[in-house]
Amino acid sequence: MNTRTRRARNSLERRKAAALLEPIAAFLNSVGMTRAESLAALSAAIEDVRRSEGNRKLERIGTPTCYLDLIAAWTRERKFLDSQGRPRPLSFSGANGFAALVKSVGGGHDPKKLLAVLMRYRNVRRLNNGRIRLVSPLFRSSAGSRIAFEPIARFLNDATSTLTHTLKQVRAPTNPDLFWRTVENVHLSRANAVKFMEFTKERSLLFLEELDDWLNAHGSARVRRRKANLRVGLGLFSICSSET
Repeated sequence: MNTRTRRARNSLERRKAAALLEPIAAFLNSVGMTRAESLAALSAAIEDVRRSEGNRKLERIGTPTCYLDLIAAWTRERKFLDSQGRPRPLSFSGANGFAALVKSVGGGHDPKKLLAVLMRYRNVRRLNNGRIRLVSPLFRSSAGSRIAFEPIARFLNDATSTLTHTLKQVRAPTNPDLFWRTVENVHLSRANAVKFMEFTKERSLLFLEELDDWLNAHGSARVRRRKANLRVGLGLFSICSSET
């Protein structure tokens, strides 16, 4: 990598970091913290993270979109479905195998590399006959001690973009309005908190599958070919913390 490319990349990373920190900076400023106090708080948070022994290992997997597109094609395209309309186990090669599935979503990705990531994050598993079975209808980006870097970075960017939009109350006339909704309760027992998390995992999976179907039904090849497309979606996260 030459000096000019390195400088451009570093500048881009600084801009991304500044965008992620903007809503936090706005919050700290609103409560009257000085610049020095805010920087000290950030420094303390960084040190806490570095000293922590429980952090998961972040792993770069490339653009998450290719995994999302691959799973979407596997669950929808007829040649990759069984007689009951379910994603069928695929051989790696062959006209309707896993490699053909990867090729069908475009991008020139290496099927072996994508398969390795999908297996590490427990999205697929190999059967005794060597075929590859899809076990998660939505892409999982964490498993065991591993967590994928790019989906986390995208989540942070999406969350902070929505917060920045809310704080600034600025919306482009041609873009949809962003929103933030939560439900919570501080009167649950720990046992019911666990039950709630299991309940929401099940219901959110069904809800997101429904939204994914809607997005795919309303997408078009003509729009996909544009150089700059509008990315829209919905992200859900769970809440569990001590009330203060």
